[in-house]
Amino acid sequence: MNQSELSPLEKAIAKKIDKTKNKSSQPGYLRKLVVKLHLRIEAALARGCEYDDLAESISEAGVKISAATLKQYHTEYRRQLEKEAGEITETVDSVLPPEQPLKQEKIGQIETKTKDQSNRSSSLKQSAVDKLFAQK
Repeated sequence: MNQSELSPLEKAIAKKIDKTKNKSSQPGYLRKLVVKLHLRIEAALARGCEYDDLAESISEAGVKISAATLKQYHTEYRRQLEKEAGEITETVDSVLPPEQPLKQEKIGQIETKTKDQSNRSSSLKQSAVDKLFAQK
């Protein structure tokens, strides 16, 4: 379509479109992209790919990034995730009561209670069976 065929509104829109910045040149875009692609980057590295290969693939898609920048952003995000995971573990440990080994006395009490409950359960079952046969 020829520029002369555009209405004034369409020309104004076309100028705005022409002036838009490339997303990859916006501050923080590359970091956000690496965060979004983190799991795929991890998987590719696990398969033996190198940051050079990954940076080249991303650049071919239209977002220029060097292997060094990709490695830096990816490593920083990985460390951040590891740090957060460590903090969560520490929080869980601090909330739960510490494990204390059972003393021999308590073990004996638990065993006695279990035997008593088992005996009561058996006697209840037997009395139920006796009642059932007594009715016939």
